[in-house]
Amino acid sequence: MRKLVCAVSLLLSATSLVAQPTAIALLPSPAGRSLIRDGDLLLPGENGLVSWMRDGQLITNLIDGEGVLSGERHISPGTQLYVLDAIGQQADLTHSQGDLYLSTTAPMRIFWQRGHTPQKGEAQLATIYGDMTWANGDVLANNTTLAIFWGPQWTSPSFAGDKISGLDQFFTGFGFSQYAGNTTEYYGSPSGSLYGASHYLGHVIDTSSPPTTALTVGGAIGEACRIAGNHPDPNALYLIYTSNGPGAGISYCAWHSWGNCSNGAPLQVAYMPNIDGLAGCDPQDRWTTHSQGLAALANGSAHELSEAITDPRGSGWYDSGFNENGDKCVWSFHNVVWLANGFQWKLQMEWSNRAFDGLSGFPNLNGQRGCLQ
Repeated sequence: MRKLVCAVSLLLSATSLVAQPTAIALLPSPAGRSLIRDGDLLLPGENGLVSWMRDGQLITNLIDGEGVLSGERHISPGTQLYVLDAIGQQADLTHSQGDLYLSTTAPMRIFWQRGHTPQKGEAQLATIYGDMTWANGDVLANNTTLAIFWGPQWTSPSFAGDKISGLDQFFTGFGFSQYAGNTTEYYGSPSGSLYGASHYLGHVIDTSSPPTTALTVGGAIGEACRIAGNHPDPNALYLIYTSNGPGAGISYCAWHSWGNCSNGAPLQVAYMPNIDGLAGCDPQDRWTTHSQGLAALANGSAHELSEAITDPRGSGWYDSGFNENGDKCVWSFHNVVWLANGFQWKLQMEWSNRAFDGLSGFPNLNGQRGCLQ
């Protein structure tokens, strides 16, 4: 789901930093056109910003969504950094307008990517547009969900904790809740309007070992098709919870996508890695008694499920920047969410065109009043 972009590379310099011990000195890229000069400095600041300094003067602030220069830094001379523009498609940053982003993983986009739940630092970087529009595709009007817990560790109560039973409660209560009902203004063809339905098929534990690295879309589709015996429910979202985490260098909390089994049967999948203790994916739930791991997975599951319902195969609902309803309210909370079975959760809000147009919703991180819970 990552998109290749052009980037300007920077090399960290071993220049003496005695005067400013927290600074990183830069050397200009041989490719030029970056406006970087020998001796320019990066000074980490607050709220994910890095100041690009020259001779004591601020040139501009770079957005450090990956936390490259935050906390304990393990960056040595010769490490390659990148500066990306806000679109991620401009090679000549001297003519770029808008925000610039610092990354170690370019040429990959480090900020918003359609189809995944970004970490909290990224969420504040996205340009969030107005109403979502319909791309003439279908929605999951009468959807079902199946949770797949992949990895032998899931059979251990000490590892699983409250996650499996908690997610069973979450999915059982999702359908016909007010939270699910916030999608009912959207529609698709041929299924028609959404009406808040969602039926939980239960969970499956696959005791084989998942890949040691982050799941690819093909890997997730392969696992879901195998569990479904190559006969998946075309209206279902198969959520795959791996016992291992997303791995180093991964800056998302989850994603959803779609594909087909080997016999052509269509299905929708979501990848939910183990995000225990991952600060960028922690909703910091102080409203319920759920463990941190369960609260993080439930919040990510709510995001991906809501997006899959309204945009299951890339031709549903999203705005002009390709933000889906979860992206537009990512990491925006108002109060505890009560689901239809009486259990309460800390879940991010979801976008409503109707609320935004009527100024009746709660604000997202950009202050747009289009979020509901």
